[in-house]
Amino acid sequence: MFSTASTAKGKAPAMIRRRGSSPVIDFHTHIFVDEVCQYVKQHRPPDATEYQLVDNYKRGEAAQRKRHPRPTGDFVEARLMDMDEFGIDIQVIFGHIAQYCYWASPEEGARLARIGNDRLAAFVANKPDRFIGMGMVPLQDVGAAVGELDRMANELRFRAVAVNTHVDGVELGDERLLPFWTRAEQLGIPVFIHPSGFKHPRFTRHLMWNGVGQPIEEAIAMSSVIYEGILDRFPHLKVGIAHGGGFLPYYAGRVDRNFRNRPHETPKISKEPSEYMRRFFYDTCVYNVDQLEFLAHKVGPDRIVIGGDYPVGEDNPVSFVTNARLSAKAKKMILGENAAKLLGISA
Repeated sequence: MFSTASTAKGKAPAMIRRRGSSPVIDFHTHIFVDEVCQYVKQHRPPDATEYQLVDNYKRGEAAQRKRHPRPTGDFVEARLMDMDEFGIDIQVIFGHIAQYCYWASPEEGARLARIGNDRLAAFVANKPDRFIGMGMVPLQDVGAAVGELDRMANELRFRAVAVNTHVDGVELGDERLLPFWTRAEQLGIPVFIHPSGFKHPRFTRHLMWNGVGQPIEEAIAMSSVIYEGILDRFPHLKVGIAHGGGFLPYYAGRVDRNFRNRPHETPKISKEPSEYMRRFFYDTCVYNVDQLEFLAHKVGPDRIVIGGDYPVGEDNPVSFVTNARLSAKAKKMILGENAAKLLGISA
């Protein structure tokens, strides 16, 4: 059997069942919390990307049900049926980033994060041997974010935390967020970066805010974490990036050239940016197998986890990995071993 070992105090988590030599773990799956969604739709300006994502996601969820019809109205049961069909033992689940409300007041942000985490905990409790929670924190108030990080790790037994690519315009490497990074490293909890949408008006047509804008957001977030010295300051920090890291890993040569030619522009780092890219972990939600193969070559297969982006992403995230031209050892790492190490799951 596999169990989730934790340094956090409290009740021991449920055992995780074995299906093969190691559990297959999808690190990137979502739920929506209706109370938080309603707040977003009522209080966020209608042209904001969070508003679009709430509606787009729910349409995508409906489309997923059409692709994988289930003879049940129970969403938990339908989700488990999908997992069984794909060969996934465990899903790491977080409320979609559109619900994170960094634009809200500190008080409202803290309230919404608590609601979102409590609802997620209740969902995970439906099947604790198959679901693992990834919480949310109100980063617009760093003190409150640290407090909620402690609560979700120690009381709710969540194994990871998700954050947006910026905090309502404040980049992730900003010094104001250092207490959050400090506590995440102390807890040993993985931080997973996921964008909530790209707002620039040039990207409003043809779904470019999603297809092109999201990878830009991810590249900017990674760059901030690298250039502001977060990875040097916190050598044991576990930090991941959605959608294969966006554009940055595939264009690393250009940023390395800039570092070599104009080092005064990046005074907080001592190595080429591409060397820091191996400090991140990445998911497989890239949709082209050759892109996954390149990513494994660039950062190493030990830095990659399954990311199905359920229920709106890759139709079968397991076969996406097994169809790649990678070694059996590399596939085994990606299918579950890497995620198990990040989450503290031991044989």
